[in-house]
Amino acid sequence: MYLWVLGCCCFLFSSLVQANYTLNIVTENFPKFQYLNGEGELVGSAVDKVKAVLDKSGVDYKISVQSWTTAYNTAARDENTCIFSMAKNEVRSEKFNWIFPISKFTTSFYALKSSQIALETIEETKQYKVAVIKDNYSHQFLIKNGFIEGYNLVLINSFDRVFELLATRRKFVDLVILSDNQFEFKRQNEPNSALLEPVLTLHNLDTELYFACNKHLSPHVTRKIMSGYKQLELDRQ
Repeated sequence: MYLWVLGCCCFLFSSLVQANYTLNIVTENFPKFQYLNGEGELVGSAVDKVKAVLDKSGVDYKISVQSWTTAYNTAARDENTCIFSMAKNEVRSEKFNWIFPISKFTTSFYALKSSQIALETIEETKQYKVAVIKDNYSHQFLIKNGFIEGYNLVLINSFDRVFELLATRRKFVDLVILSDNQFEFKRQNEPNSALLEPVLTLHNLDTELYFACNKHLSPHVTRKIMSGYKQLELDRQ
């Protein structure tokens, strides 16, 4: 009888914990995949996919929008946290569980048209100062390819003022590396984007964006999310 009662208590406690469970999800402003619109709502193609998967999985969740560095560090540190949209590379591959893909993207170096910069290889970009978001995929890619922080690599927290940065601080920044989707979105909403042009597209940098989670996220929660993704994919066939 004692063991039976103990088993029932454990089951009820487990059920109560699961009922009150909320998964923490962090992201950044990254048009067109995820961004805050004029009403302060988080929208975008990645948001639609992530919400659809999580709703299908039955996992309760909350999403917060932060700078990329804060979001990345939070997801790497806190075991009950997932992040999107994050590109997979060698530096990150062992740090996270890569739950499901979201979309592909390509990346280019952009410069002011007035600068008349012409590039054919990534080696040629090393003679210029390049602005990149700290800790993002492009930052890690450039470091791997020989760029040096404080010399030809300028770290910034967001691209909200990137056009002003290029236009007013030409002695400090010559190029900026952007997702092409990000630039296309900016071009629709930022008049100054007409001053920029892509000068080198990194075709070998096109990669997949993922919904990824801390390595120590509960296996039960991980399985539920993966099951939700698989079921959603089957429903769409």
